[in-house]
Amino acid sequence: MGASKGDIMLVQEIKSRNLPAFEALVLKYQSRLMSSLMAYTKSKDHAEELCQKTFIRVWQKIDSFRGDSALYTWIYRIGINLAKNEFSSNYSKNAKLTDSIDEDVFEISNFSSPESELIAEESEKQIMNFIKTLESDTKTAFMLREIENKTYNEIAEILNCPIGTVRSRIFRARQLIIEFMDEENILNG
Repeated sequence: MGASKGDIMLVQEIKSRNLPAFEALVLKYQSRLMSSLMAYTKSKDHAEELCQKTFIRVWQKIDSFRGDSALYTWIYRIGINLAKNEFSSNYSKNAKLTDSIDEDVFEISNFSSPESELIAEESEKQIMNFIKTLESDTKTAFMLREIENKTYNEIAEILNCPIGTVRSRIFRARQLIIEFMDEENILNG
């Protein structure tokens, strides 16, 4: 799936350094990108900063857009790569990857007592800290699937890799998380 005709025309205008065309691109995709970056970082401030950096990079690198993929996919890939680079360089030590994990992702059962709730919260923190240690590609594929609910095809397009690779990375992440949960006795409470 390549870029739409409208996006190709917009890109051509931006390549000619047409600022109003660039502003139109930002207006068209900013909220969508912001939502994706929020899901990735769980920090509004950090997502806004990454969003700005992404569009600066889009302006700088627009000549490298070939139109093989949808324009938003290319923009999204830039944003996620910036986020991954910042996480790996410890830039975002203070930005939490997430405050909690959705219960439906890890199927941690409902708890009734305050002690049980505290244990569940601590378990979720342990799991998220473990996820942060996964290899970047594995972590990104897992987060796109489990947190952003992207399809395998969408993830393959975003990460620019075969769908089999996406499936393998997500499977591996799940395996590692389950092993970690078992080792930490999170599965058995």
